[in-house]
This record gives sequence, structure tokens and C-alpha cells, in this order.
Amino acid sequence: MGFCLYNNVAVATSFLLNERKELGISKILIVDWDVHHGNGTQKMFYKDPRVLFFSVHRHDYGTFYPAGDDGSYIWTGEGPGAGYNINVPWQNGRCGDADYLAVWEHILIPVAKEFNPDMVIISAGFDAAMGDPLGGCRVSPHGYSMMLDKLMEFAGGKIVMALEGGYNLNSIANSAQACVEVLLQDKPAFGSLEAYPFASSWRVIQEVRQELSTYWPVLASKLPDKMINRTSQIVNISDSDSDSDGEHENISDTLSEVKTIEDSFMNLKVDGDSQVHNSTNVRPPWRSELSKVNIWYATFGSNMSISRFSCYIEGGQVEGMKRSCVGSMDKSKPREIIWKTFPHRLFFGRDRTATWGPGGVAFLHPSSNVHEKTYMCLYKITLEQFNDVLLQENVSDYDMSRPLFDLAALQTIETKRSVSVELVQGGWYRNVVYLGKEKDIPILTMTCSISDVECFLSGKVPINPPCKEYANVLVKGLVEGKQLSEEEASAYIQEAFTKPL
Repeated sequence: MGFCLYNNVAVATSFLLNERKELGISKILIVDWDVHHGNGTQKMFYKDPRVLFFSVHRHDYGTFYPAGDDGSYIWTGEGPGAGYNINVPWQNGRCGDADYLAVWEHILIPVAKEFNPDMVIISAGFDAAMGDPLGGCRVSPHGYSMMLDKLMEFAGGKIVMALEGGYNLNSIANSAQACVEVLLQDKPAFGSLEAYPFASSWRVIQEVRQELSTYWPVLASKLPDKMINRTSQIVNISDSDSDSDGEHENISDTLSEVKTIEDSFMNLKVDGDSQVHNSTNVRPPWRSELSKVNIWYATFGSNMSISRFSCYIEGGQVEGMKRSCVGSMDKSKPREIIWKTFPHRLFFGRDRTATWGPGGVAFLHPSSNVHEKTYMCLYKITLEQFNDVLLQENVSDYDMSRPLFDLAALQTIETKRSVSVELVQGGWYRNVVYLGKEKDIPILTMTCSISDVECFLSGKVPINPPCKEYANVLVKGLVEGKQLSEEEASAYIQEAFTKPL
């Protein structure tokens, strides 16, 4: 997505693979070193094993543009494309040559050798370069040249660089020149680095290797402690410092202009006919239909707090949240709020989220168990609002031209008991579970799938206690709902994350 309406690299890749088969190009490696996550390219080839998509980008726990969880390392592809989508999400800015080259050495190059592409296409944004006012990273022209040089060994040198992002003309010019010299073989790229990656970078590299090791055994080995213990410290220096050729008298104006553009794109959606519209002003026909249908949305996590749940309806955020919610198109308050308990297991998993930062978040075991009891706050809302909440809980870039959970799904869930929402298959809360009826109105919740529970049990996905801020919101919800005292609510949450799953 980024600031682009036409994805040149994705279009070129699709054209080569599908329209020009006589060229003998059957496998393409896409390397996206633009500072922003290549979410559009990822979406196009997420199920396609002919494309190995690699994106290294600032993620900042899902708060860096374009924001959302789909830039996380756990998004590895789906179906036949499983394992062919690689995200390396930096947790902070200031990443430079040492960080990027460590990723090349310990993730990209080993996997690329196994993949053996027929062609390499680079989404060559230079907004991770030194001096860029938006990216906040510190890759030097020499660093870019070394990254490119390491890719030249693949596909017999059949490599394309497509210029993308970059908001400092000198940084773009110097970085692009260094890369062109490598392409023309005018100046060899060699040398060693005295700097070391950040500790956070090594942590990300290890997490990516572990996640991908199932698909790429070459990544299964543990990196030596001696190597990963050599780190640099993150120093908070202005991004307009002296390493960008001294031309920063207009840097604040440039950054302001770019941020304005960024904010505008954050509010845009593109429908199936490639017409851009503002998602807050366009009302697809399905919304009118689903606005007439009521359901109970049963919440077990932070949404038990009315002020927190209101963020999903009205927009905004509460204390402890790292980012705001966009809210629902229909901002009407719940028609009724009640509390019930259900025979399901509450537990906490994952290691961090874009909304709350480090720490686990609440999940409900989708299967019932008479020996378990979970407190749940039920909000009577419309099926239209439920779709908007489902979207915000799972993905950030679906255009909602059609509902995630429609009337047909509502009719079948009573017999099936649960429905996995196909349009948000990478989401953590994609499994809509039917919990019965209240006043003849269906009770629905959203949680993980049974296969996700198996991943928690095996350790593939971590079980973690919640962070203090997140736990406080759960306690607040239980106390305000007059279900438990503060002491009882704290003990209830502690039992949920300490009791074996």
C-alpha cells in the first residue's frame, strides 16, 4: 500500500508469471527494503508458492505506518504459499547497515538459496536511508550496495530494481547511485562493519528464524550466543542530524508535508474497481441490511470494560493503549449490556500486540468445558457493528466492500457452532463462536481456532501473561460490571494465565 496506488513490482511479477511463461521465469524473489511494510504485495501473493516475498520494515509493534499486525513475522503465507511470505519487523527506528546485513546473512540469503529464484525484483525504497525525515533508520549508501551485491548471485544476475519510497533527495540520490554502480559492476561492494546490530534486531531475527524453520530447515539452527551478544545501544538522536549531507534547513517542513500525506492515505480505502473512497463516507448496501439485525457480542478480554469497547464503536483509545481505534461506521451505543458466565477456558497468549505492546492478550478456548467458567460482558449491537469490530480485531486493510460475517454465516453458525472468517485468515480472532441465545438473539464471540490452541499447546505460539495496563482494563471491566471485587478480579486473571492450558 504505502503511498502508492499502483504496485509496479506486484504487477510486473504477476505479468511475468502468468502472461509471459515462454520466458521460463517460474519463481520470483521479491525483496522489499522500503521502510514500510509491503502489505499490498504480501496480500497479492500470500497463497502463491511461485513468489518468495521478503519485507524488512519498521513495525514498532504495529504502530508504524501502514500500521496493523499483518507486518508481523507470524504472517508466513497460507495454503500452498505457506512459508513463502517473510516479514522482518523492526521494533524500533535507528536500524542501520549492521542490522540489515545481519538479516541478509541469517534469513534472506539462506532461504533464497533454497528457493533458487529465476528472477529477483527489488522494491527499492530508500526511506530507510540516513537522513530520511520519515523512516528514522540509518542505512548508508554503502549498506544498500552491499545488500544489492549479495542478491546479484541469484538468478544469473537477472535482477530489477524499482525505485519506491524516499523523502530526502540527497539520501535517495546517493543510495541509488551506489546501487547502480553495483548493477553496472563499476564499483565492487565490499568491506566490513565495525558496528553491531541492536539487541532488538537480534531478537527479531531469532523470532523470524524460529517461525520459518518449519518451512525452511536451513533456519532451524540456533545462532551462537557469542554472536548475538555483540550489540549496539540505541541512541535517540534527531533524524535530521549531520549524517545526511547537511541539507536539513527544510527538514521539518518536509516531514510535516509527508505526515499529512501519510494521514490522508491512512483514511483511504480502495475498492475492487480501484476507485479510491473515504471509508467513513461510503455505505455499501450490505450495511443497511445488517444494521437491522441484532446480536449479542460476548466479550472476555479488555472489551469487558465499556470505555474500552466504546473505542471499537466510537473510535479513540483508553489509557494503556498504544494506538487509537477507528471505530464503527455506525457509532450508536449498545442497546443493552448484560453479564453471563460460560463454560469455556480463558487464557492469555502471544508475546505482544500493536494495541498494548509486550505481553499476552485474552483468548477463549473455542470448545466448552463444564469444569471451566469465564465471565463475559454481552453487548447488544447490530450485525453491522459486529463486522466492524471483527475487522478491527483482526486486520487493518480490508475495504469492507462486503461483510466479513454475513447473514448466511449467522444462519449456519447455530448448527456449526463456529465459523472461521475466510477474509481475515491471518487474524488472531478470526474464529466466530456461537454461545447460544439470550432473549432469542444469538450470542457470538470471536477468538482463536482449535488449530491455534494446538499451536499454543505445542509452544509454537507462546503463552504469556498480560501486561499491567491490559490486565488493569480487564479488572476495571469486571469491577464496573459488578461481577467481582478488585481483589477477586485480579485473582481470576492470574489464575487464567498461570493455570496450564
